Amino acid sequence: MKKLFVFSFLVVVFVGFTACSSSKEKSSDKVITKFTVSGVDYTINNTSITHLYSKTAADTWPGAPTTKVAPTIVWKGAKIEPLPEVTQDFLSAAVTYTITAEDGSKQSYSVKAEKSLVIGQ
Repeated sequence: MKKLFVFSFLVVVFVGFTACSSSKEKSSDKVITKFTVSGVDYTINNTSITHLYSKTAADTWPGAPTTKVAPTIVWKGAKIEPLPEVTQDFLSAAVTYTITAEDGSKQSYSVKAEKSLVIGQ
């Protein structure tokens, strides 16, 4: 009788733990909250992330990233691709970052550095 009680107790405990672990909802969070390149914060507008830089009289481009840089990204989700450590060329074409949430849903963000038109310089 004692063995049956112990066995029943263990079954109840096992079922309880299994039920609790499977009922946890997976997060749907998949967002970039900050995107910085070479110390310059880019503007986040929904799924578009941009930085406008302008040419100065000294023929330099303040805030313009070099052709290959690794951004600093603050994001929430289970996975980001490509990894932030991978250097990118934000001047030539838009770079797409995809955040995957714990629940498997995805959100893509397009990142681009663009020259702005400055008149009179």
